Amino acid sequence: MIVACAQQQMRLFDSHDSFRREISRFLNMARAKGAQLVVFPPLAGVMAASPRVQGFSINLLKQAAERQRAKGSFWSRTRGAMAEGTASLLGANFRKAFVQLLESDPTGLVADYEETFAEMARTYEMTIVAGSAYLPDANGVIRHRASMFGADGTLLGRHDKMILAPEDRSIAEAGDAWHAIDTPAGTLGLMFDEEALYPETGRILAYQGADLLITLGAVGDESLAAHVRHATIARAQDNRTFALTSFLIGRNYVAAEEGSASAFIGKSGIYAPLEMTPRYSGTLVEMGTADAEGLLTAELDREKSQWLWMHGTSSVRRDIPMDLFGRYLPALYGSGRSLADAWPEAAGHREEALLLPEPAEQAPAEQAPAPEAAESEPAKVGEAEVASGEPDGPGEADQGGEQVDEGEGI
Repeated sequence: MIVACAQQQMRLFDSHDSFRREISRFLNMARAKGAQLVVFPPLAGVMAASPRVQGFSINLLKQAAERQRAKGSFWSRTRGAMAEGTASLLGANFRKAFVQLLESDPTGLVADYEETFAEMARTYEMTIVAGSAYLPDANGVIRHRASMFGADGTLLGRHDKMILAPEDRSIAEAGDAWHAIDTPAGTLGLMFDEEALYPETGRILAYQGADLLITLGAVGDESLAAHVRHATIARAQDNRTFALTSFLIGRNYVAAEEGSASAFIGKSGIYAPLEMTPRYSGTLVEMGTADAEGLLTAELDREKSQWLWMHGTSSVRRDIPMDLFGRYLPALYGSGRSLADAWPEAAGHREEALLLPEPAEQAPAEQAPAPEAAESEPAKVGEAEVASGEPDGPGEADQGGEQVDEGEGI
């Protein structure tokens, strides 16, 4: 199966058609590569709703956004620069205007997001992870929600962000459960950036049957973006699954007024168990930079992955010592103490703080024979393309990006 993930710049749009052309730009490239699953980064729903956000200063911001177009004319870029300066002087605040719209017309925002991506999934006959949006749930509670659509436009499932970032907390409330989602492209586990930082998240989704872990990243800090990327690679290795990251980049139009980063940053990638990647890197393909748009594609060999679950040189899925961890983790997690709580700075308190359950005496178990190493079959390395230019309609972007391994995979 071929999967694709977009590294997309945040933009404001003056019409719903212009947003659809933007999404089509990536879907055309994905279709040309034969992708069956396409993943978009967070806040796609906010971009879809941006035509509804009106006001003189907001419209100036939209005009300024034209300046980000790679092939915009000289006069377009000049007008954009002038509009941006005027909008700044007038104190334009897209976040504030968007939240007001969310309060006054939440149903309209749901339609902008879900109907648009359902139509795109039907048109291109692909399974789509439609980024995310701030939307009301069935009880009217605002969530930071990611939705997934099948190739016939059917809503397959949703994930409400469980671990909120500071910028989320003034808009949305945390979700209450993780759910792996069954799709024609496999069973998928969705994570937002902060959620991927914890091994437990990936393990919960793997226990629910997910064999592809998807991290949606909207991060304004370079070190956090790197942490999210490496954490996602680690979640793939923890559970011997495939994984990918899809980062939003560019200007942060939903930044809170105080202490927020002015731009999103991140380097998207597609990952696999170490044995299936060049030089045991864990990476099939990734973007060459953290600030350029592009589309990544890679072929996932699920049959080989599942063979490694039982026969790989380190079969953590099969050999996890459940009795051992089962004696420690319930007490540790049940205590409600974080690692910071359990590791006070004062050395004199450490002995008391780090009291662990005493392991029970057990008879020595018969040692199992070591599993045979996986055969080193060729694995296809993915491809990266630069998404550039004005989205005038169907068409493929210029070739570019960076491939992890330019020679043959192992």
